[in-house]
Amino acid sequence: MADGRDGRDFLIGVLIGSAIGAACALLYAPQSGIETRAQLKDKATEAKDRTAELAAQARERAAELATQVQSRAGDIKSQVQTRAGEVTQTVQAKAGELTHSVQEATDRVRSTVEHQKEAVITAVEAGKQAYREKQAELQQDVAKDTLPAGEGA
Repeated sequence: MADGRDGRDFLIGVLIGSAIGAACALLYAPQSGIETRAQLKDKATEAKDRTAELAAQARERAAELATQVQSRAGDIKSQVQTRAGEVTQTVQAKAGELTHSVQEATDRVRSTVEHQKEAVITAVEAGKQAYREKQAELQQDVAKDTLPAGEGA
């Protein structure tokens, strides 16, 4: 950016300097009107030529800068694409690890639930068995208590 502004400032300085120089030359050089007009024409032609030359230099410099910018932009793009690929691979690897960890945790929870389920089923069955045994014992006690007085002894 600064190079373009410096070039423009230089060009403006040259044009202003040329105009001031031409004006000074006219004021301080005693000449006839024809000679003055010829000298003005020459100075104008010189200024025009110099302006064209400076404009060509400015175009060349602008083209060089544009090429440099395009090259640098291509380099940056390449670096960004490379880094994006690396980040993508890292994220995919972490996602795979996380998926594996979640699957392991799910399997552990599923196994724990199965064991708990089996323990509950076993406890329920034991409770049913204890109920049946107690019921049978109580029925026997009731049957003994309800026998006529002389039959049970």
